[in-house]
Amino acid sequence: MGTAGRASGGREGLIAGLNILDLSQGIMGPFCAKLLGDLGANVVKVEHPAGDEARHLGPFPGDQPDIEKSATFLYMNTSKRSVVLDLESGEGREALQHLVGRYDIVVCSQTSEALEAQGLGYDVFKSWNPQVILATISGFGSAGPHSHFSSNHLIHCAAGGWAQLCGVPEREPLQVGGMTSDTLTGAYAAAAIMLASLGRQRHGQGEHIDVSAQDAVLAGAQIPTLLYEYKGLAPERYSSVGSGAGACYMLPTDTGYIGLNALTLAQWQMLCKFLDREDIALDEAYAGMSWTAPDQRLEEVREAFRAALQGRNAQELFHEAQTWRVPFGLVPDLAGLFELPPHTERGFYVPLEHPVCGTVSMPSLPFKSTHSQPRMFRSPLLGEHTEEVFAELEDVAQPASAPAPTAPDLPLAGLRIVDLSMFFAGPVAAQICADAGADVIKVESIQRIDGWRGSGTLVEDGLPSWESSPYFNWVNRNKRAITLDLNDARGVEIVKRLIRDADLLIENYTPRVMEKFGLDYDTLKAINPRLVMISLSGFGADVSWRDYVAFGMSTEQMSGVAHLTGYPGGEPIFTGMTGGDLFSGVMGVTDLLAALHRRDETGAGMHLDFSQIEACNMYIGDAMTAYSLTGHDPGRVGNAHPTRALQGVYACADHGWIAISCRDAHEVALLGQALGLAEVEENALADALRGQDKHALTARLQNSGLAACPVMNGPELLADAHLAARDTLLLQDRPGLGPKHYPNQPYRFANAGPTPNQRAPLLGEHIEEVLCGELGMSDDELAELIIADVVGTEPLAAR
Repeated sequence: MGTAGRASGGREGLIAGLNILDLSQGIMGPFCAKLLGDLGANVVKVEHPAGDEARHLGPFPGDQPDIEKSATFLYMNTSKRSVVLDLESGEGREALQHLVGRYDIVVCSQTSEALEAQGLGYDVFKSWNPQVILATISGFGSAGPHSHFSSNHLIHCAAGGWAQLCGVPEREPLQVGGMTSDTLTGAYAAAAIMLASLGRQRHGQGEHIDVSAQDAVLAGAQIPTLLYEYKGLAPERYSSVGSGAGACYMLPTDTGYIGLNALTLAQWQMLCKFLDREDIALDEAYAGMSWTAPDQRLEEVREAFRAALQGRNAQELFHEAQTWRVPFGLVPDLAGLFELPPHTERGFYVPLEHPVCGTVSMPSLPFKSTHSQPRMFRSPLLGEHTEEVFAELEDVAQPASAPAPTAPDLPLAGLRIVDLSMFFAGPVAAQICADAGADVIKVESIQRIDGWRGSGTLVEDGLPSWESSPYFNWVNRNKRAITLDLNDARGVEIVKRLIRDADLLIENYTPRVMEKFGLDYDTLKAINPRLVMISLSGFGADVSWRDYVAFGMSTEQMSGVAHLTGYPGGEPIFTGMTGGDLFSGVMGVTDLLAALHRRDETGAGMHLDFSQIEACNMYIGDAMTAYSLTGHDPGRVGNAHPTRALQGVYACADHGWIAISCRDAHEVALLGQALGLAEVEENALADALRGQDKHALTARLQNSGLAACPVMNGPELLADAHLAARDTLLLQDRPGLGPKHYPNQPYRFANAGPTPNQRAPLLGEHIEEVLCGELGMSDDELAELIIADVVGTEPLAAR
């Protein structure tokens, strides 16, 4: 075995039985395959003779291009082996056919239409291997009027609603820092591949998965469509202030930036008191402030908080605030991330020895497991394993014998999940499983309902506020809901009864909470040895910060995404989305499904101790790798790209904005021709674009082969013909609210059964169905629990 392959010798990966062929280039597809390789899959990367385009992206040491020294390639292609094939030749096609016969999961960074034009569509792959799983990962997905659009990270941010939220009113909309739309799309694709693989084990069918970056960004943003549907709001960017119960900021101290976060009203009051500005929380003049309707009050509070931080130390503030249970966040630069205590204590950054680059450190896996830990290995040299891979081809295990193909079914049909998680990170993981057919039982309590029920709520006659949150109603679809007081032994006992027949348990408390309830993994394992449990805490259970509180805003700040998001020379700003929660949830479900794969092979369950800040940092792992390799921290670059000849977001007619990206001088010249400009320079370009309709201009530029897209707001996304063609927005009717649209998953399965589309449950809606109908509890027993407030359908605080 070659050098890179030997580095993995003897490891017991969670998905060591999966063989994956990575035909993709760039970031989205390679990141997807990298995640699966790091989890133990046997991944072979097929490159053309010039190599993956990521080999040419850099950054490079000393700014000297070298295809073996690109930081982007080094990170996006760990745990893979490389073969070189010319797929335009008959010999290359024949070799590919042999590979697909063994490597039965194929990852591509092209649309179905583009593959079919090359004679390499799903039907061709299926003729070579009837059980093949093909993932096509592209900017706008396959089929639909925009499937041919050129795209990149900036375009995805504009098309999916992130840019609409990111920035400040007096400046242009922004892309989110790093290549996070690309890595998020890749993470979703990895989760979808795990689902398809688990489904194939059950029903014997291969699959075609089609993944859209626009859909992934829309799922990450949510806010533009949900706020318009619920409140008729189409908010402009104001992400110098974070969403929360009051006003959240990232402000400088004497030793770096600190994130002042308050997700709930209680946290907002504590934050103000902590900064000796309790008067702000008590002053009715500051009640109801929100970034969705910015006014001078937000800036007054910003300056008051800025003054309160003068002479203070960011690290001391962070630790002191945690003793108050206020989720402050540090905003480290890349060097600071390498030194962050939870990362060093868990050994999160792994030094890998590369034959050309030397030692390069980069993010590893975001969890510790009770199973032996998979170990990632360094990325391959171009074509390093061509001879090796073909020499061993006959020895590569064929796909595990699957049952004779049956009628298509959902991938997780028949599995039960107990969802003890709250707010967003854990519920995202549970939502992905529920959409894939799992029976997810969400457990809340009337003493402390899911805090997400109180976010963005409507005030309507006869409508309980806790049933009107757009965010709760989005992330909890296709689940059943019960309430249990877990501070009562009877509630804990019911959870244990549910665990007996459960496959998975998801929770995102701080580690002390499950221990306090008596629901730690060792206790649950004794009840059900096959149980796979994931604990998505902020920092991990084995670090000095284990009991610190964390929410999406703070994990975004502490991941490095906030450090990279903002205008050049300006302060870090929020992305405008719901922070690191979604990043954590998508990464978490991929790891959870990998553990389920291992459980199905061995019969033994396991516990994943998952760190949200580690997971979020993986989405900018290319920047971390670049810092290790070159010592360069790009900081905040606005809408720029290091290798593109021209890139930005420009004002158009009627207060619209358009994102445009040109790879090289040739594309800049094409842009000039399309706009009638003899020379493309910034002032002339801005003048030429100012009177243009952003939608018509997008069509013209895309037809010229240029990457361009309007910055889309909520009503535009809801009315978008391409999203409608992909069923990107699901319509659900909820009591008291009526029909509303909610973002779908960003992938589509060609062969699975119909995706469920059940609205999110009302508080405790399925108590009788689950406790009496499935656990066999009598009506009298249930009545006793209701009287004792162990269960119920109305929060105690509402009485």
